[in-house]
Amino acid sequence: MLGQILRKMGWVAAVFALMVAVVACAASSSESQIYYDEAPVEMEESAADMSVSREGEAAPASAPAMEVANTVSQSTEQPIIPAERLIIRNGNLDILVADTEATLAQISAVAEGLEGWVVSSSTNVYLTAKQGYITIRVPATQFDAVMNQIKGMSVEVRSENSSGQDVTEEYVDLASRLGNLEATAARVRAFLDETQNVEEALAVNVELSRLEGEIEVIKGRMQYLSQSAAFSTISVSITPDIVSQPIEVSGWRPQGVFREAVDALIEALQWLGSTLIWLAVYFLPLFIVIILPAYFIGRRVWRWMRK
Repeated sequence: MLGQILRKMGWVAAVFALMVAVVACAASSSESQIYYDEAPVEMEESAADMSVSREGEAAPASAPAMEVANTVSQSTEQPIIPAERLIIRNGNLDILVADTEATLAQISAVAEGLEGWVVSSSTNVYLTAKQGYITIRVPATQFDAVMNQIKGMSVEVRSENSSGQDVTEEYVDLASRLGNLEATAARVRAFLDETQNVEEALAVNVELSRLEGEIEVIKGRMQYLSQSAAFSTISVSITPDIVSQPIEVSGWRPQGVFREAVDALIEALQWLGSTLIWLAVYFLPLFIVIILPAYFIGRRVWRWMRK
């Protein structure tokens, strides 16, 4: 019986030492710390009951438990430093073009030709032409070249801006935290073979599930940063040039005046057509059914009264 109690005490001491080592490793992170939950109340009570032997002497911690704790505390891996700085670049362009659909097709072809892709694309009616929006992802090494190529497709560049965000420090910090968590998770898995009952196995599995969840979150963030730095984002707003070939004489555009005259003529014809439709559909039946009979009836009454 005493030997069984000593074995349980060794397991509990190992878990406690592991928790202390995990907290110490997490404290080395430069931006954030990972705090670990307290052990279940049942395990604390069990540890308190088994902390004293039948002779009233404290039970010594087992040597393997101390060895595991020391190994965990020394298992911190060196942070993975990228060969180049990770910079997320974004660009925005607002351009005036002669043909919106043709420009959208050209921009899509440029992205796909560089092994990039189109994130989104849309069009809507602007006056008598189409206005478009497109967002593409291209390799970061081709960012400036693509920006210049898109500007070359325009009649006029109305606005342009670009930005860059250095995420190297965040990536290195995440890599350091990932190494610590993976080493800790490996040690926690080793405890599954040393558990004595279901309660102990459940406690280890809970801690292991939490560590694995944090590992997946960090891996996802690192993948996002890496991909965002490898492929830059360019958003383009495309506005059609109402007069694609401007002819100006002292600030006067003949083609613009002609277009305005055509628009006014179309509006006048639309108004005339609407008026005729109202006369044919609404006023003519009203005249035939009500006004015309009332006229003849009133005329007969007037003649009768004169007699």
